[in-house]
Amino acid sequence: MKIAFYNHTSDMSGAEISLLLTAKHLKKAHPILFAPEGPLLQKARSQGIEVTALSSFRARMTRNPFMLIGYAMGMLLAGWKLARQLKRSEADLVHANSIRAGIMAGLFRWFHGLPVIWHVRDMPPRGFMGQLIRRFAARSAQAVIGISDSVLYAMEHESLVDKCHLVHNGVELKQADPAERRENREKVRAELETSQDAQVLAIIGQIAPWKRQEDAIEAFSTLVREGRNCVLWIVGEAKFRPENERYLAHLHERVKDLQLHNHVKFTGYREDVLEICCGADLLLLCSEDEPFGRVIIEAMSQGTPVIASRGGGVPEIIEQGRSGWMYETGHIQELTDRIRQVLDDDRLWRSLSHNGQQRAADRFSIQQTAEKVEFIYQQLLNRPGTRAYEHRQAKEMM
Repeated sequence: MKIAFYNHTSDMSGAEISLLLTAKHLKKAHPILFAPEGPLLQKARSQGIEVTALSSFRARMTRNPFMLIGYAMGMLLAGWKLARQLKRSEADLVHANSIRAGIMAGLFRWFHGLPVIWHVRDMPPRGFMGQLIRRFAARSAQAVIGISDSVLYAMEHESLVDKCHLVHNGVELKQADPAERRENREKVRAELETSQDAQVLAIIGQIAPWKRQEDAIEAFSTLVREGRNCVLWIVGEAKFRPENERYLAHLHERVKDLQLHNHVKFTGYREDVLEICCGADLLLLCSEDEPFGRVIIEAMSQGTPVIASRGGGVPEIIEQGRSGWMYETGHIQELTDRIRQVLDDDRLWRSLSHNGQQRAADRFSIQQTAEKVEFIYQQLLNRPGTRAYEHRQAKEMM
């Protein structure tokens, strides 16, 4: 099987990391990555993944009718260029790595003729726009993969019922021994100028209002006022939208207002997420309706306890009080209490650490993810009418 992975952007975020991990661990399929030139293609090349560079186009949501028309025309042109590339390729199937990528791949499916899978990694919009997206998916997608039950529920449409598949994100489970984890911890803390005996909290992800990094800052400020030797690492960068840049500036201002500049480290984007998790005593996730939360399983895999907001796909990962703790999104006092509880109880910390590692190993390995994805490929390509099916029939008749 030759699979055309399509990503509409070459910027790196959780979706792109998951794409590369899945492509890397396929055993029965040969991936070809179609994306604009940039960090994603550079990373793919370094991993030996075949790539095809596309021209870049980025549309944004707007109420300006003239800009909206321009974006729509740009998407049509980009979709047509993609369809021509797919038509010339030897791919058997298109695996679109987002809602937007699914729309682009489906626009001219009548021309390229390949089955299209939508891999939905974000909550689809509500209202009229969400209805349009679901209807278009029902017409253009041969399968929809959701990274959580919560995401699939948001994509619910009568014509999609038999097309939807749940495939959780997976991570590479690196079984580092205690000595290696201790070495990673010391190295990362030294690099980030953080005391080895400080209590370190980390929040990792794209800087965006819906990620609610401000909640972590507010809870953390209480711990500092209590006289604790603690540090907060805010890991990630603002990208994709101007409002994310403004939110990052707001976070810096809030840290200044609370006089936390000696306790909070803005690290920017980091590729060494597992090492960051080793360096932290606790991972926080404060998002509103997080679609899945791959950083949760990354932290779990390294034995770092997690406190996360209850919502989206998070309850599908965390067993409350056993492999992590959840709190109600936006409830700063509850978040603060949970942090204090885990940091002050060594026995609880060790229990969450052990159970979290076991949970990640049992349920969220990248090998499990890749196997489920390949099973979906085989189901689609074994149907009469697909290019792969017709090629196989032709070979059997020779």
